[in-house]
Amino acid sequence: MQKPNNNQQACPYYSPEYKVMPQYIEMEAGENIELNSKTSNHLIFVLTGGILIDFNQYVNRPISENEMFFLYKNSHFKWKAVSKTTLILSGYNTVTFPCTSAKSRVLYEIKATTKFQCRGIPMNEEIKTIVCQMKKYIDLGISCHHMYLLKQKEMYLVFKHFYTHEEVTQLFYTSLGSDPLFAEQVLENYLKVKTSKELACLMGYSIRTFEKLFRENFDETPYKWMQNRKAKQIQQKLMNPNIPLKQIMNEFKFATSSHFNFYCRQHLGGTPMQIRNSNKDDLY
Repeated sequence: MQKPNNNQQACPYYSPEYKVMPQYIEMEAGENIELNSKTSNHLIFVLTGGILIDFNQYVNRPISENEMFFLYKNSHFKWKAVSKTTLILSGYNTVTFPCTSAKSRVLYEIKATTKFQCRGIPMNEEIKTIVCQMKKYIDLGISCHHMYLLKQKEMYLVFKHFYTHEEVTQLFYTSLGSDPLFAEQVLENYLKVKTSKELACLMGYSIRTFEKLFRENFDETPYKWMQNRKAKQIQQKLMNPNIPLKQIMNEFKFATSSHFNFYCRQHLGGTPMQIRNSNKDDLY
């Protein structure tokens, strides 16, 4: 089998600990696994064997070979292998395309008139191909966040083009809340404002309603989420030596260099140049 290029690990975003990295899991008959993730959704792909899954009021729901099941964040899941079983457990977070809004509306309309069946959804050949590729990358020891993110995006498009609306609704039923566009609107607009109050106003919500919906969708306060998101984006841009510091300052509305330096020290642990230079050191 071909070995991966070890230079892969020089990527500043290379992260073996990334929370949504897929895992290949082998289970003996009768073996149990529990999952309680507060930050990431997951998909289970059963390759061989089968499992019985419990969560909330649902008990011993079978997920068979060549079927998949969605695990919604903030829920406690437990599954038991009914025979010797192999599966892929992969993080699956929001994927946004220009067509996402129209797709979401259709799914929410179907959910309103459909009962959750809590069952496995068959993997078609297109999904099996993606899962097999992920398994190969796992076997090769590749832990590149970006590679698996591309697989997520490809998977989303397969769901869109090769599965019926009813099948997709059943698969993601537990993640379809009461406001299908809220998270998408947040992602589209948060960079346009400085505070959560401004974001609530821009999106047309009262502060109280906005904060309630935000916690339901992101599991933290708007202020904390916006601060963390901003810091991560600034860090990523600082890691790219082709982006001038002045451009980053203007994009994130820092009026002075001293203000930018103070922010980076407080949230990223060093000055902008220290962060950029430390990234250069990691590449050699």
